[in-house]
Amino acid sequence: MKLLATYRNAFLFLITAIALFSLQSYTPQPQPQKKRRRIELEHADSLMYNEKIVADAQRLIGHVRLHHQGIVMTCDSAYSYNSKNMVDAFGNVHIIQGDTLHLYGQYINYNGDSRMAKVRRNVKLINKTITLTTDSLDFNMNTNIGYYNHGGKIVDTANVLTSRIGRYYADQDLFFFKDSVKVTNKDFVMHADTLEYLSEKERVRIVGPTTIVGTKEKGKLFSKSGWYDTQTNISELYKGSRLERNDQILEGDTLYYNKNTGDGKAFHKVKLTDLKNHTVITGKRGVYNEFSDKAMVTDSALFMHYSEKDTLFMHADTLHSVPDTSQTKKKKDQKIFLAYYGVRFFRSDIQGKCDSLAYQMSDSTIEMYHDPVLWSQNNQMTADVVKMTTHEKSPDIVNMENNAFIISEEDSAKFNQISGKDMLGYIRNNNLYKVEVNGNGRSIYFAKDKNNYIGLNRVESSNINIYLTNGHINNITFITRPDARMLPLDDVNTSETMLQGFKWRPEEKPKNRYDVFSKEKKELRPKEKAQKQNKIESAPK
Repeated sequence: MKLLATYRNAFLFLITAIALFSLQSYTPQPQPQKKRRRIELEHADSLMYNEKIVADAQRLIGHVRLHHQGIVMTCDSAYSYNSKNMVDAFGNVHIIQGDTLHLYGQYINYNGDSRMAKVRRNVKLINKTITLTTDSLDFNMNTNIGYYNHGGKIVDTANVLTSRIGRYYADQDLFFFKDSVKVTNKDFVMHADTLEYLSEKERVRIVGPTTIVGTKEKGKLFSKSGWYDTQTNISELYKGSRLERNDQILEGDTLYYNKNTGDGKAFHKVKLTDLKNHTVITGKRGVYNEFSDKAMVTDSALFMHYSEKDTLFMHADTLHSVPDTSQTKKKKDQKIFLAYYGVRFFRSDIQGKCDSLAYQMSDSTIEMYHDPVLWSQNNQMTADVVKMTTHEKSPDIVNMENNAFIISEEDSAKFNQISGKDMLGYIRNNNLYKVEVNGNGRSIYFAKDKNNYIGLNRVESSNINIYLTNGHINNITFITRPDARMLPLDDVNTSETMLQGFKWRPEEKPKNRYDVFSKEKKELRPKEKAQKQNKIESAPK
């Protein structure tokens, strides 16, 4: 038993010794401290030390030259603090870093441990083609980032930039400006609250509300986000963007603009406003050239012309705006608006549709082509070409050229009709009150005795003047000998109630301003109808 106890004690001693040895073997060794790199003095005309004036500091006087981790500092005089690894430099202070960065000031506090230079009074920083001037600048030599908070100015080969607050990222050639930012260029002046500037590319990044005003032309550009290349005068704007020039305003969520060519392109929520012509065009895609003064809007395009009388709303696949080159000096800057494909328009007193249209602002004339239809109250007017001239005071005139036809609804089964080669219609107070028929004049109208229909009048004459009251014919003047007859209603068959070419089209008439976007339903061919019916019948019940 005693021998066993002896072996057990020896075993425990051995285990304890191994554990202690292991702990000693793995005890972490202290890491060597990073060697502190001191600011080194290369030259001074004289050195002084006076504990009573400045404690723990050497006074360096005359042609002072210091060196520290790749930078060289020169000045008239300095205090060098040995325990702090810091220098206060005075008079014509100049810091050189690398081949391009030069920093000047009348006073610099430089910390060798943090490599932070605090420069004051008459501060100037030069890097490549950039010159920054301010009265107070802090510059970190480790990160090559400088900042000022009390006003500064940047000058390069093309621009002068000023702001209240600025940050300069030298390695990225990037400036960040905030508060009272102004960029001056030979072609424009830019004002902003916040923006960034890539100095090497001379490109402005817009990061807040920014206005750019041309110095030579009366143009203005506004945006909240995007960029502007000051070398090429090309910009790409993304938020709340607007281009103003010659009483024209182009707006869009995204706007591309080339100041040299005058081209502007807008996308999404596009709006083109013509202040002089009292028009607005909206859509999803738009282009505008400020030199030619031409514009185009497509994709859900809507044209609006507002006047004292009312507002005209017009939709087409494509809307164009071009200068009217035939105008007189009195009507300078008037426009012609062109609409193509699927034109529909609405005004409270007049509605219409056609395939293409021209609206001449100088005399307020609308010219409609390719199956035009014009509605005024209960009157429907058609011809190969329909031209309508709107007047503020005198009657509106509708000129119907070739195959002219007017239909006025008496009730769902009775229609007064006028046809001829050409016609002139006069509209006053939203009512068609006079029609002049020139060539091949024909008329059908239902005669009334008070409130009762008494017969059907059929009239043929080369030239006819017809007068209406509330859409109803009350007097006819024949310029040439007429062929007229009255038929009792009981003797009238359906074929005699319609002139050749009769086509009543109320379903095509725009009902309101929003209905101008409605598309007509295409009539299915017999084969397509049968296929559609088969699909319905074969569908699972």
